[in-house]
This record gives sequence, structure tokens and C-alpha cells, in this order.
Amino acid sequence: MTQRWAILGLVVLLVPAAAAAQPAGTRETLSLDTAIGLAVANNRQIRAARLQVDRDEDDLAAARTRRLPAFETTMLGSQLLTPVQFSFPKAAFGDFPGIGPVPATDTSVTTPQRPTLLLTSQVTQPLSQLIRINLGIRGAEATRELDREHARDQELTVVNTVKRLYFAILQNETAIAASDEAIATYRELDRTLELRVAQRIALRGDALDVQARLAQEELTRLSRANALESQKEQLNQLLGRDVRTEFDTAAVADISILDVDLRAAQGRALDRRPDVRQARLKAQQAEIDRRMKKAEWIPDVGLAVSYNSNFNLDVMPKNLASAGVQVKWEPFDWGRKGRELASKSHAVEQAQLAVRETEDHAVVEVNDRFRKLGEAKALLKVADTSRTAAREKLRVKTNQFQIEAAVLSDVLHLRADLADATDRYQQALSNFWTSKADFERAIGEDLIQ
Repeated sequence: MTQRWAILGLVVLLVPAAAAAQPAGTRETLSLDTAIGLAVANNRQIRAARLQVDRDEDDLAAARTRRLPAFETTMLGSQLLTPVQFSFPKAAFGDFPGIGPVPATDTSVTTPQRPTLLLTSQVTQPLSQLIRINLGIRGAEATRELDREHARDQELTVVNTVKRLYFAILQNETAIAASDEAIATYRELDRTLELRVAQRIALRGDALDVQARLAQEELTRLSRANALESQKEQLNQLLGRDVRTEFDTAAVADISILDVDLRAAQGRALDRRPDVRQARLKAQQAEIDRRMKKAEWIPDVGLAVSYNSNFNLDVMPKNLASAGVQVKWEPFDWGRKGRELASKSHAVEQAQLAVRETEDHAVVEVNDRFRKLGEAKALLKVADTSRTAAREKLRVKTNQFQIEAAVLSDVLHLRADLADATDRYQQALSNFWTSKADFERAIGEDLIQ
């Protein structure tokens, strides 16, 4: 985990430096790994989740201090509204030989109406309470780990979103390239037909038909270009930088899923998926809560040292220090603790069932994503082969048309076939990339390997 964060931090630090080193007027080439690093570093939801982990660290540190002695000081300053009078009858303290009665006569000591001050200080060291305190610390640690997994889940969600958007941009760029190819074909046909119309060996309607198809393809390219700009702005926003930042995408290397071990992928999902870890941590929290409730039957026993001082109160001792043992116990609670413990036990059983349900859901999802990825790769191969065949047929027919060995309708028909094949390929490519991203998300793939 530490190494992963170190690599991620290095990527984030190097990206601004690399951007600053680029010559003015050049466009950034944004790779998928760099986009992921920027998003993880700058996404506001991720940052908020990490701040929650920092709060948990502070709460945990505060919980640990409860094991230490507690210092309390109370100061009461007041104004007497009536005088305070203490009466001592004759011989209240005894009658001693040679001295006589003490006091010799009835005596009264009066404190007039004046300000008084009472200062009390106490140091308490918990003993039996340490059991519940330590359980509370373990509960705080489980909460911290739970929020860490929530933060990691946010990271994986953002990474999946970045991948999907990045792949959509790549798909749109591929579609624009296909439109450029179609436009080039239609322009060449238009040039050829213009010459033939001028030579009166081709109909004007055929030329107008090609020009209409050319205009339609140019409109399609414009729509795709506008969509591409919007997608890039969305990606810049997700990366937490100026949406006007211009960049080019880098090619994504193809992968083979033949080497993926499904059993190993299932094991990685059960070990690394945030939802599985969260379910297990919640079960751990439920068990800790049950143990804390059970510990309430233990009497509270602690050591206490206190010191009292008073000012402007006559007769009462000026200073009083004491040390002893404090015990607090509720021997009879009308069955409340037993019912509360039974409720906590039921909560433990619910959490354990939730763990099993989450684990089964994870395995089912991994299996489903694995199968869809295999289907997507096979479909991509079929679509690529079909597109290649359609392009070759169009090339041959176009060359034949140039030497007047083929009619225009055949060229336009094959041009439409290539457009359909290209669309199917783009859809298959997008489906493959999306399936790959979803499979990595399903197994809880780390951000940087």
C-alpha cells in the first residue's frame, strides 16, 4: 500500500513538471495512467473521503487518551447572600482535666456576607473501565479502516469513470478518423464524376448524389468533433484542472484475457474489493459492540486522588487531600442489559450474513464481467475482420470505377457497407474497453500495479 501511494505521488508530481517543460503551443499527450493519477489526486469526492479518514485518526488518538489518568479541576466562586453561622455548645469537643470543657461556653462562629471560593482537584485512573476503553479503541480502529475502504471505493469508482470517458474519447477519435476516410472517398468520387459529367459520360444526378453523401458525412464529422470536445472538457473537469486544457490521447495497448485465471481473479476480488472488506469490518464492529455491551456488567473501579481548598469560609478545613478507590455498580437493571446484549448478538448474526451475501455477490459479478470481457474480445475480432474486408472491397471497387470498370451504385453500396462495418467495429471496441474497465473494477484492481 505504501509503495502504491509513493508511485502515485511521483506520477502526480511529475505531470506538472512535464507540462511546464513542453514548448509553448504544443499539445499535451495525456496517457490513461496519467489521467488516472491526476483524477485520484484532485477529485473532490476522493479528497473528502480522505479527510474523513484523517478525522478518524484524530478520533482514534483521542480515544487512546482515555486509558490515561483523568485530571479534573472545579472552581466555584460565589457571594454569600446570608451569613454562615456555626454553633458549638459548651464542651462540644470534650471536657479535659486541667483544661475544662472545650469550648468553655456556647460559642458561635459566623462568616459574614462576602465572596467565597471553593477549589476541587481530582486525578482518576480507570482500572476495570480499561476493558471497555480498549474495546472502544478497537471499534475506532475498525471505523477508520471502514472509512479507508470507503475512500478506496471512491478511488476505484473515479478510476472506472475516467477509463470509461477516456475510452469514449478514443472511440470518438476513431469515428472521426473513419469520417475523414469516408470524406476523402466521396471527394475523390465527386472529382471523378465532375470530369465525367463535363465529358457527358455520367449523369448529373449521380454527381449530386455523391455531393449529398459528402455533405452528410461532413455533418457527421462535425457532430463527432463537437462531441469529442465536450468529452475532453468533461475529462478535464474530472481531473480537477482547467476544462480548456488541450490534450491528445495516447493509444491504449490491447490485452489478452487468455492468461487471466478466473479462480485467481475471484480470490483477488474477495481479498481486495472494498465492499467485501467493508462488510467484514462491519461484522467486526458488531462483535466489538456486543463485547462492549457485555462488559457493562463489570463494576467501574478506579483509583482517585482528590484535593479540596476553600477560601473565606471559617471553621471548614482550608485544605483537604484524600486518596482511595472509586466503585460504581448497577446490580439491578430490570433486565435492560440482557435485552441490549441480545440485540447486539442479533446484529452480529446479521453482519455475518451480510458478509456471506457480499462475498457471493462479488464472485457472481467477477464471473459475469469475465464472461462479458471474453465475449467483447471475440466480438471485437469479428468486427475488425469485417471492417478490414469491407475496406478492401471498397478499395478494389473504387479503383475499378476510376477506370470505368464498375458502376457508381456498386461503389456507393460498398461505401455504405464499410460505414456499417466501421460502426460495428467502434461499438465492439467501446464494448471491449468498457468490459475491461468493469472487470478491473469488479476485482478491485489497484490504481497502479
